[in-house]
Amino acid sequence: MKEKYQSLSPFLQASFLLLIGAVSVVLLSVIISIIISVLYPEMPTNDISIQLSSYPVQYMLIQFLPFQLGFLLIPALLYIKLEPDEENLIRKPQFQFIVWSVLLFTCAFFLLPFFNEINIQLIQSLDVFDELLAQKESSDRMLKSLVGPVGSTSFIIAVLIIGVITGIAEELAFRRFLFHHILKNNKKVMPSILISAVVFAVLHFNYIQIIPLLVFGVALGLMYYVSGSIIPGIVVHALNNILNVYWLSEDTFPTWMMEIDLKITIPSTLLLMGLIFYYIKKK
Repeated sequence: MKEKYQSLSPFLQASFLLLIGAVSVVLLSVIISIIISVLYPEMPTNDISIQLSSYPVQYMLIQFLPFQLGFLLIPALLYIKLEPDEENLIRKPQFQFIVWSVLLFTCAFFLLPFFNEINIQLIQSLDVFDELLAQKESSDRMLKSLVGPVGSTSFIIAVLIIGVITGIAEELAFRRFLFHHILKNNKKVMPSILISAVVFAVLHFNYIQIIPLLVFGVALGLMYYVSGSIIPGIVVHALNNILNVYWLSEDTFPTWMMEIDLKITIPSTLLLMGLIFYYIKKK
């Protein structure tokens, strides 16, 4: 299989793995749906509202898990098997750059309100703000009903699927697979990071926050490339998702997340400038 894979063009290699991912989604969806229907025969299969209110765990297992495992994780793991980093495109892990990468994501996290404001201004100029805001609010209400109160079974499952599994699957798929594959074939770091970040942002289908998602994608790509390890990105990505699940469950977001606070924005900007200067000096 490895020889046949390597005989394909880069585009066909990626297409081949994505096709395996699509087939895996279908198979996992069927398998999980059958298991759930056997274990919970009373659950209606055609009434989403009842599933959301009375069977949130089962709904998450059927709707979320196949995509994360099938379309993201399986192709990424296959890519790692078929394409080990024999060319040493990614540096060996170094503690100083692992710390650097974590601080970089921290800056991006605390600058989120700034990037979100840019996003809002852009969307309002395109006259689609109200429609996208309604979609976002509807999606948040659905997720809140699924997550349930902190400590509930649905909350724990949400933390595992939306937090941990998603963090692992997305980092392996978008950074170790997509970014690495593009970098391997064009040898240009920033275009590879930007392309993988754009795909990462677009596939979240949350266009009212697409610029913050794009910034996160760039930060996570830089984390992987500079630190030399996918682990820091997985950890901060999962922690970010878990934190958002918690805030959604409590229906309370910090005020600094909702609007620009100069006491946070200015130090974060200065730290980001310092990180850039340090990296350029070391490089």
